[in-house]
Amino acid sequence: MNAGWSADNLTFGSGGGLLQDCNRDTERMAMKCSHVVVNGIERDVHKKPATDPTKDSKRGRLSLVFRDGRFQTVPEVSDRGEDLLVPVFRNGQLLVDHTLEDVRQRAVLH
Repeated sequence: MNAGWSADNLTFGSGGGLLQDCNRDTERMAMKCSHVVVNGIERDVHKKPATDPTKDSKRGRLSLVFRDGRFQTVPEVSDRGEDLLVPVFRNGQLLVDHTLEDVRQRAVLH
């Protein structure tokens, strides 16, 4: 906060050698920015590498929905009842305090 960075600017990564030499590329997983607000102006952002079109990212504000028997990331839906994403942190404040049991229940594969 002292450096002027928002806690909302959070990224995740995975280094090579984790999970028995599986990494974000072998697992085809990445966390990417899709929307920013700069000086009060909203902008959609995305990544489109010329060398690997399979690594294109989605742009804009996104929602997570369950459709056709699977989870899908789609452009932001207006119906919050359909969007499965819920805010957990906002402006450095914890909004939802999940217990370890909550996490374990969600991790159960059906």
